[in-house]
Amino acid sequence: MLRVQEFWCRCLAALGLFAVVVMTGGPATAQSGDYPMRPVRIIVPYPAGGSTDNIARPLAERLSQALSQQFVVENRGGAGGALGAEMMAKATPDGYTIMITPQTPIVVLPNLRKMPYDPAKDFVPIARLSEVVTGFAVHPSLGVTTLKDFIALAKQHPGKYTFVSAGVGTITHLRGEMLKIMAGIDLLHVPYRGNGEALPDLLAGTVHAMFEAVVFPHVKSGKLTLLAVVDDERHPDFPSTPTIKESGFPEFEMPIWFGAYAPRGTPPAIIAKLHKEMSRVHDDKEFGARLMGFGMRVYSKADTPEEMAQRIAAQTGVFGDIIKKAKVAVD
Repeated sequence: MLRVQEFWCRCLAALGLFAVVVMTGGPATAQSGDYPMRPVRIIVPYPAGGSTDNIARPLAERLSQALSQQFVVENRGGAGGALGAEMMAKATPDGYTIMITPQTPIVVLPNLRKMPYDPAKDFVPIARLSEVVTGFAVHPSLGVTTLKDFIALAKQHPGKYTFVSAGVGTITHLRGEMLKIMAGIDLLHVPYRGNGEALPDLLAGTVHAMFEAVVFPHVKSGKLTLLAVVDDERHPDFPSTPTIKESGFPEFEMPIWFGAYAPRGTPPAIIAKLHKEMSRVHDDKEFGARLMGFGMRVYSKADTPEEMAQRIAAQTGVFGDIIKKAKVAVD
């Protein structure tokens, strides 16, 4: 964890130097003058059809239009995002291979095990793009309608109630562990290989609770009960349901957000050009509406690479702390 944090400190310093180079019109600016001159590959380190795809493909379309070259999404799923991230780390740092991913391969996996890449040496941030809006929902058989009621029930029956995740060490898992620690409750974690496998058991009442975006349609149909929204704002479709912070946990901070990265050594002016174009797409209302259809909230302001590096450094510590306190381990 420390080496990741040290990297982002070095990254901030490098970004400061980059700003000087750009302002003085140095050599790095010239390297991006005609960029891109051929198709750009966007690595998505997860299978096709998932949340990362839902942002990468619309973004690729917009970048292709804006820069008059094809931005092509290449799905390289496996090992929780590690396989695609490893491929990115080995790519030529010329701006023609970038990666779009949630923060899992960057700040979570390195806290869990030794990775075949080093985020402290191999990646440089481009832009933070969007965040998944999720909910904490339970099966109606529990008979609770608020998070406070659920916590009281869990305290009455330690270890009886379960929460599911997309796998050990995933953010959905760590969110459950964070709730356990903050609320002082004992829940049994039941990991699955993905949300698609976990959801049917939750709907059947075999398991009891879940942190995910896929719960929202089933809340609308009455098959699940929404106790809290995991976001800084209330969900527009469920305005009467408070956020988890409003429900008594103002320090609950574990978002699932998506960022764009390039291999370390990519010319700073190319990073700047990509950030500029991604920010333009980011500000487009039609693009934002399209992502909201996938359950994603586009930020009111796109992070600069420097801001993104600061955010990653902070979250590396948060995730590392939860992993340590919850004694999360993967084989």
